[in-house]
Amino acid sequence: MNDNERHIEEFVKGIPFETPNDKHRDVLKKQLLSAYPKHRLQSTVNAVLIRRTIMKSRTAKLTAAAVIAIVVVVGGIPFWPGGSDAGKWWLGPPAAWGQEILAELDALKGVTCREQTVFVMPDGSEHTSSTWNVLYVSRDSYRRDIYDGDVLRETQWYVPDGAGMLQHSVRFDLESYFTHTHAGSFGNYDPIDRMCVYVGLIDEADTLLGEDTIDGTACVGFEISASKYGNNPGDWIDCIWFDVETKLPVRMEKRGRPVTDYPDETSTTIQDEFDYNPYLPADTFVPETPEGFIFGHPDDIRAAREKERKD
Repeated sequence: MNDNERHIEEFVKGIPFETPNDKHRDVLKKQLLSAYPKHRLQSTVNAVLIRRTIMKSRTAKLTAAAVIAIVVVVGGIPFWPGGSDAGKWWLGPPAAWGQEILAELDALKGVTCREQTVFVMPDGSEHTSSTWNVLYVSRDSYRRDIYDGDVLRETQWYVPDGAGMLQHSVRFDLESYFTHTHAGSFGNYDPIDRMCVYVGLIDEADTLLGEDTIDGTACVGFEISASKYGNNPGDWIDCIWFDVETKLPVRMEKRGRPVTDYPDETSTTIQDEFDYNPYLPADTFVPETPEGFIFGHPDDIRAAREKERKD
């Protein structure tokens, strides 16, 4: 018996009822979570960082996330000790339904979603940025269409280039284009990769947000501190909402992020309007530069035009 098991056994012996039934389950959960020392709940989910670094293919990433979900349940205390209740699968052990979700994500050939940013003012009021994105993701490529209001300002393609990724950006407002090679994959921008990380962390979720309706879809949400992966501050919060019927993510949020040059403000990045079976034409991930566009980084082009205007 290891230290964790011995500590749990000693604690459970002191509970004033012998075998927790349905009525006792919530009491037991609260006592366990409040009394069990935090230092004993160190999760192996930090292995997500290693997984994101060494895994090249999405299949390998998904497999690793499934293993992490299992290890968290075996090595620690499940966030929800009881089983599912009246078909509420999210109340059961995440190791079971997490693997089901990962398998669904692994089968995807492509996905699209919307991404927007909400700025939170010091007084708590919110302002949604007029700049928003549409993301197109395949197994090895990625495209981001950036809009200012209803106007397409820029398209960025990330396509495989040897061991790295080639970024090809076209600025329609500047009538220019720019290319850059990145080391590694585009995983940090991949919403599917982020979903897998969240599923691997669900057992350590800080809050079960409960049920809600998002854009007409019945959902259940979880809140996870971003400090559980990477070296992120404790006040950075991530949220993920699942469709209670399909179990696929409906909405993801990254809250409490700092805003450059505005220390009193924070931002929330939202990804929603997911389409898991989109029609993606063959040329979706093929970079295309309109005839007559000039090559150059947007900053350099703006600076040169500003200088030309002053002269």
